[in-house]
Amino acid sequence: SLPFLDLTISIAGEILLTYIHYKPTDSHGYLDYSSSHPASCKDSTPYYQFLRLRRIGSQDEVFHTRASEMSSFFRERGFPSPIIDEARTRVSSIPRNTALSPHPSHSQ
Repeated sequence: SLPFLDLTISIAGEILLTYIHYKPTDSHGYLDYSSSHPASCKDSTPYYQFLRLRRIGSQDEVFHTRASEMSSFFRERGFPSPIIDEARTRVSSIPRNTALSPHPSHSQ
């Protein structure tokens, strides 16, 4: 396996596998929920970070493992469990191919 930027690439037979890579110095210092940022900014952060995991990870099992890990990072930063759980559930239902497709409003 080979870490590259924020992902790790490995080969299994003839298949390339990818998953999120955290550098040893990564503090997982996501926005603290008690910050003065707008609620919409704070509430959308878990969704977009889970979506990032979905796009990077080539296997569902790895996505679910890493999403569980990321959930704990958000809980440590004071995010309410319902916001984390809803975001994780929403992203879990998105197939990776769909997550990788450009959003219709962005492709012109």
